[in-house]
Amino acid sequence: MKQRAHQFIKYVNKVYGLAQQLSRFNDGRVNPQVALKNILLIIIFSIVVNVHSFNMMESLLKRGYFNKALKKRKVKGSADTFGYGLAKSFIKQFEQLNCRIIKTSRYNKVFQHGTIDGFTVVALDGTEAFRTQSERWSCEKCRTTIRTNTDGSEEVDYHENLVGAAYVGRPPNLILGIERVAPGEGELTAALRLLKKLYQDHCRYADIITLDSLYAKAPVINEIVDQNKIAVIRVKQENYNIIKDAAGLFAGRKPDLEKELSLKSSWYADDQAGKKYTYRVKVWDAEGFESWPGVKVPLRVLKIKETRIDRNKIELGEPVVTYLVTTADKVTLPTESAWRILHRRWDIENKVFHDLKVYWGFGHNYHHDEEAFMAMRWLTVIARNLFYLFYYRRLHCYYTKGISKKVLKFELAHSFILLEQPVWGPG
Repeated sequence: MKQRAHQFIKYVNKVYGLAQQLSRFNDGRVNPQVALKNILLIIIFSIVVNVHSFNMMESLLKRGYFNKALKKRKVKGSADTFGYGLAKSFIKQFEQLNCRIIKTSRYNKVFQHGTIDGFTVVALDGTEAFRTQSERWSCEKCRTTIRTNTDGSEEVDYHENLVGAAYVGRPPNLILGIERVAPGEGELTAALRLLKKLYQDHCRYADIITLDSLYAKAPVINEIVDQNKIAVIRVKQENYNIIKDAAGLFAGRKPDLEKELSLKSSWYADDQAGKKYTYRVKVWDAEGFESWPGVKVPLRVLKIKETRIDRNKIELGEPVVTYLVTTADKVTLPTESAWRILHRRWDIENKVFHDLKVYWGFGHNYHHDEEAFMAMRWLTVIARNLFYLFYYRRLHCYYTKGISKKVLKFELAHSFILLEQPVWGPG
């Protein structure tokens, strides 16, 4: 445990070149007393060990905890310095750093066997990152919502919404990118912008992109088709012509697949998903639908009726019917895999956004300048991605059932205090 921080810092420097990349960052400050690289290193490691406050980072700095790691007798800095440095930084640099981390992980074959049944699957979804009623804590890029109270009075909520993309299924669930939803635009616009950025930065970042019904629109499907990827979209809108056509076709017809299925992938012996429940599933599956206006290619529709059952084969709740639309044919994407992707899409909510907000301070308002806000979201994404890569790749905890992530964070915090030699230098 004494060497855990040394292990982590050596790993992220050697494999992902963190210190070297941060040394190339620049900002708009004139003759700064504290280099931006030092600010970013302090913030990234603080986030990793659950320090989610600039004031607390300043206190740790004054007590000398960062001196050894940064190869300095005394490191200067304050909460105001951190906020001002981020406010004058350039968001594109953070995007490029995370892009480099994802590219390196792919080059190192983190996803060589895919994430779900041999497919590399990315989910895209939106989330609210921050909400306040204080105008002082808002900025020009905050969205506003007017709420009417029971007494007739009105209150204004200022909130930040983001669209994110992450790998789902087999871990590590790395985050590829985030995009701010600007005032006056919807999540769909931000999602299209994010998809185009991902293709520009990574090109072959996934085989399949899975989305919720909010994104069941022709422009999104066409963008995925243009990227030569498969779209798998849950559709709640039963008034769509394609769903009406499918419902009529499936009426009175036997299901194409009827069996008990588990979320556990047969491709991976160590898959930990679906331990508690299995599902009694009926699937009607047909392709060649051309009744979605504006979509470039024929579509395939799956009607899924499922009931969750426990280990004793007792049904839990009523059957649930879901419609799934995909651009892949039956040969390319087997019915069971499509069903599994439908369920594992929730990983972006349960294992990414929830994880970010509860354990990584993603919703904390460190310093609400419009640039500093997004810089902190990106630093949180970068810190989490590096931690997950260290946990799953360097320590192999997914395979050995080793220490938990909470224990690892505690070990990192404890061993950081006991560092015996400088470790952060470039090279």
